[in-house]
Parts: sequence; structure tokens; C-alpha cells
Amino acid sequence: MELREFEQIFKEHHPHCLSFAIHYTGDPLEGEEIVQLVFTQLWEKRAAIAITGSVKSYLFTAIRNTAISQWRKQQVRSGKETDFGLSQSTASDNVIQARELERMLHQALQKLPERCREVFVLSRQQHLKYAEIATVMDISVKTVENQMGKALKILHGELKEYLPLILMLIAIAKKVKPA
Repeated sequence: MELREFEQIFKEHHPHCLSFAIHYTGDPLEGEEIVQLVFTQLWEKRAAIAITGSVKSYLFTAIRNTAISQWRKQQVRSGKETDFGLSQSTASDNVIQARELERMLHQALQKLPERCREVFVLSRQQHLKYAEIATVMDISVKTVENQMGKALKILHGELKEYLPLILMLIAIAKKVKPA
């Protein structure tokens, strides 16, 4: 395709193409952008393009396909931006909720009798086994079991309104494992 032939196609079909693109997209700026893109591609790929039928039909099909392609790209971009925004706000919310929960757990631990609190901390925070706790505290394993049961019962009562939050944070922690 020579420059003169391209100019003739542009002059003859540009107004119809623009009208079609605006009607198809519903946006004059987007329609103009799509028409410019189609004509630019027509010129850049002129050596590889062989229009066998109607030029107008070819251009309208190219405009329709380009508009659909642009729309899909925009949907993907919007989806990723939305997901990123949601994940950022969700992460921030989770941090705030985890801090609140940690504060509430600390308050609940302060309400435990000293021996119960010590057994709980050694078991859940220091990760000692009951036999190791018994050795450290110089008490029997059965006493450790009883004190842990008592601690868990008290903590459950103190934190039961936070149980849905605890379960949610545990589920999130399982999904996001540190690398």
C-alpha cells in the first residue's frame, strides 16, 4: 500500500470509522483513540495486510476488535488495581486486628492466677512440653495439665467474643506462610 492509497482510505473512511467507534464505545475520546490506533496499525502493517473485501468492512471489524481488546485490558487493569487496593486495606485491617487481639490476650493473661499464667506462657509462648514445664516449675505433670486446663478455661471466657477474629487471623496466617 502506497502513501497515496493510504491517504485516500483515511480521507474516505475516517469520518465513518470515527462515528462507528464512538457509537460502539460510547465515548468520543476513546473512539478517536481506537480509530487512530487502527489507522496507525494499518499503516505500520501495510506490507502484511491484504484487504480482499470491502475496506469499510475491514476497518469496522478492526475497530470492533480493537475496542474489545482495549476494554478487556482495562478490565484486567481495573481488577488488578482493585485487588491490590483491597489486599492493602485488608492487610492493614489484619495488622490492626492482630494488635488489638494481642492487647486483649495480654489483658486476659494478667487475669490468670500466677501459676496458671506461668504454665500457659511456658507452654504456648516458650513451646515447652508439659514434662519440661513440670521440671522447670518443680511440679508434677498432672499439675501442669490441671493448670493449663484452668488457664485455657479462663482465657476462653475472657476472649470468647474475639473467637471469630482469632479464627480468621489463624486462617490468614496459614495462607500467608513466611518464605
